[in-house]
Amino acid sequence: MKIDLQLRELALEAQQHPAQSRQRNRALTKLIEVVGRCHRLVRPYRESWPPLIYEDLYNEAYGKTLEYICQNIDNYYPEKPVMAWVNQILKFRFSDVVDRHMNEKKRRELPSLDDLEDNLEKWLSEKFQHSEEARMMRELREEWRELRELIEEDPDHLFRMVSLRGRPDLTWQVIALAKLDGETLDIMSQRLEVSISGINGFFNLNLRRFRDYFRNRLQ
Repeated sequence: MKIDLQLRELALEAQQHPAQSRQRNRALTKLIEVVGRCHRLVRPYRESWPPLIYEDLYNEAYGKTLEYICQNIDNYYPEKPVMAWVNQILKFRFSDVVDRHMNEKKRRELPSLDDLEDNLEKWLSEKFQHSEEARMMRELREEWRELRELIEEDPDHLFRMVSLRGRPDLTWQVIALAKLDGETLDIMSQRLEVSISGINGFFNLNLRRFRDYFRNRLQ
């Protein structure tokens, strides 16, 4: 196919020039641009993570993949399609990122309250850091499901009783569920007609109030 031929030519062109040369860098830049827009990149283990956490892991792995390609273009052999080589590297880098992510030392207290997805994922994952990766991922998904169910069902009527001033329809429950479903603050702000800072401040303030409740209910 045309795209495969273009990628192969760019990879071979880069190999013809010395490392760090302008010609090699130009070919690599073009190669990376084509790789990024050809819509053939794999998305390994996409269903194993909540959307925003997955995007963070994937973006880190993708960045490391591009870095590897630029530093090791001479390892590419023309007998293999460039995208097959790139996707193989991406799978390895994604596994590396997940390994590091799972084995990082976690603090017992929530480290930051700026983002629910990041905060609660770090807290829940600390107990799994010495387990086998596949089991850890399954258990983390289960914890995430329990967290969402707890907020949605709100058995003690905590989350639906706290609302943004002047907007009784905008409860902490509504905003938390939107975040858990992957809705960005920009989209949420437009949909709810509330500033990003207003949503964030309201959400984080009450997350502090509910922190011990989450820990007790999800032990």
